[in-house]
Amino acid sequence: MMKRGFVMLKQFTYEQIAFDYHLTLEKRRTIAIHVYPDQSVTVKAPLRAKEHKIHGFIQSKVRWVLKHQLHFANFRPLPPKAYISGENFRYLGKNYKLRVRHTAKEERVVLQEGTLTVFSFLTAHRARTRMLLDNWYAEQAWEIFQRRLRVCSALFFLKQPPDLAIRRMTSRWGSYSSRTHRICLNLDLIKTSRKHIDYILIHELCHITHGAHNKAFYKLLSRHRPEWKRLKTELEASLLSGE
Repeated sequence: MMKRGFVMLKQFTYEQIAFDYHLTLEKRRTIAIHVYPDQSVTVKAPLRAKEHKIHGFIQSKVRWVLKHQLHFANFRPLPPKAYISGENFRYLGKNYKLRVRHTAKEERVVLQEGTLTVFSFLTAHRARTRMLLDNWYAEQAWEIFQRRLRVCSALFFLKQPPDLAIRRMTSRWGSYSSRTHRICLNLDLIKTSRKHIDYILIHELCHITHGAHNKAFYKLLSRHRPEWKRLKTELEASLLSGE
């Protein structure tokens, strides 16, 4: 028997359709399926769910899974950054030209007049430029995400707003853990606008009341952000293809 919380890689096959998915058994009442921006699929099921029950649920969602995988596949993959002067870097929904300049005093990053300037001891060392820029992004993210979490939490009249964690994630924009009462946000969200950061926060705050993506969840989300579908599309276009 699979242990609670253990993630197992499985394969779903039906007629001419086949795809891998990650299965997790946990304390919950219903089966849920998710497709993430990297086109990966996860399935969460109750601890005592039978394999045929899980398979039947996935079969009922096949068209939905393929539709979302195709949606994410249409995004043009972003080319890797070289971390050299002249490149564009996004911050809060806007593009800024990178300038790498030498300093002998203090390494730092300065955002001013449409330019993101990295002052470095070693201007030719691209890994150092990346490190300085990543650290700056992380500092800005912590300050801004904390502030937006306080604003968005007030909409829900919570007695205790959730804690915040920030990580690099390849398959999701955010998550909420009822066990730790913590929202985790993707660091890349610092590159999009505040309205899209708020959309993700509100999405995760809705999970405090409704764990699954059911009708009640989307009703609550629509009440707080009626335009959530447009915001979702804009966010994906911005961060997945740089549009």
